[in-house]
Amino acid sequence: MSDNVLDFNKEVGSSESNTFRLKKLKSYYQSGKEMEAVSLNNELVDKVMTNYVIAKEIISNLSWQEKLRCKRVCSTWYSAVKALKREQLSPADFTVEFKHKADKTQMTIQKSCQFCTEPLIVFMFTNISGFSKAVKCKNIFPCPCRIPCDYEHLVLDVVHQSTCQPKDCMLGIKSSYISYMPLPKSITKDFTLTHLEENPVTAGLYIPVIPNIKSHIIKLKCNTTLQHEFCSAIDTILTDQVIKGLVVFVTDKHLLNTVEDIVFLNYVKEVQGDTPYALGGCICEDTICDSDEIDHIVTTITPASAVSDCLISIAVFTIPKSLKNECNFDMFSLIIESSDWDKQKIQATIAQFAKSVPRFEHSVALKLSCIGRDRKHRMEQELFREAFPDTRIIGCYGNGELGVNHPERPVPEWPINKRSRLYSGPQFGVIYSYSTVFVYMGWGKVLTAKA
Repeated sequence: MSDNVLDFNKEVGSSESNTFRLKKLKSYYQSGKEMEAVSLNNELVDKVMTNYVIAKEIISNLSWQEKLRCKRVCSTWYSAVKALKREQLSPADFTVEFKHKADKTQMTIQKSCQFCTEPLIVFMFTNISGFSKAVKCKNIFPCPCRIPCDYEHLVLDVVHQSTCQPKDCMLGIKSSYISYMPLPKSITKDFTLTHLEENPVTAGLYIPVIPNIKSHIIKLKCNTTLQHEFCSAIDTILTDQVIKGLVVFVTDKHLLNTVEDIVFLNYVKEVQGDTPYALGGCICEDTICDSDEIDHIVTTITPASAVSDCLISIAVFTIPKSLKNECNFDMFSLIIESSDWDKQKIQATIAQFAKSVPRFEHSVALKLSCIGRDRKHRMEQELFREAFPDTRIIGCYGNGELGVNHPERPVPEWPINKRSRLYSGPQFGVIYSYSTVFVYMGWGKVLTAKA
């Protein structure tokens, strides 16, 4: 506490109300500035530091990084932070806004709400031009350096510092195009993407730590050992966990010569038996998973051409086996196949899915779609929002999709209306083309049970 205490009586004046004092205290913590250690009025210590209700109210407005500092102040603040971690479970979405003024470019991270709770995982999607976008440190808000440096920062680096650091829990996806649909009343709603955007675009999804839920990122880097590494990682996870869902990104560096190159994903079904799980994914340009990869790209002479060494990156979400039937967390996935081409059929498919899954207090959705679905992108996004009005949607467009239907969809009746696309059907139960995969994740109170 001695490193960041202030003489608030001197700053505010003894005649001010306690409410105003608390507002000032809150503003000092939110400012993030270094403060000199000075003596603190003992009466204020008693009223603020040792009052659990007041301390919790103040701390609730701080970022998760500031909460880590607050845990070290005293046992009262430590308890308040622990309680808030269980209560502040809302996800957040964010985007990076670029403004051009005169001869300088400004970068600002716009977020739907404060990142209040330590992140479980952060999904960051960026298009190719956004990936290599760099801006002078002094023109970035919030500034990534305590004192603005003389160098330019990549979007990748700025987002990592603003959302995750000091943790390594970001999965960055570089793709030709991305999709982004915040909630209608969100302050980020003006940045909604329902079309293919060529200008630099970066958007993300911030999922907080959820009680009893774990996320695991599996990075596969060698063609010859892909299957062995994946199966070993799954075996380790399943010793005491149950897999609820996987999100898979295959990079262009691992071109699928045959569908057998990715069929090892079905190993989860083999070892988990009758316990269902969600799965969605796509082929993208590149993925970035940790600080070492970010540092490599940041320090590369030509960051625009820099690539990571990941062939496949997989985010796995699990619950403890001991709480298999007690956890208020679940994941589901829906595949809109190439044969689902007209609006009526797509709407019916999404509506049936919406009736088959429970509605949670908190939810997010990943939309992973084939760029070849042409004008269906906006329609599918809006139809899913109509069915799930309180769910943030984000994702990217690729050149091949991965997924399973959970819950299972009825087998389509033949003949299928092929329209202008050939019906490819599922390959080995996991590979699709000209399709869209939605991965729905929900947690907290169950508001509506599935039909």
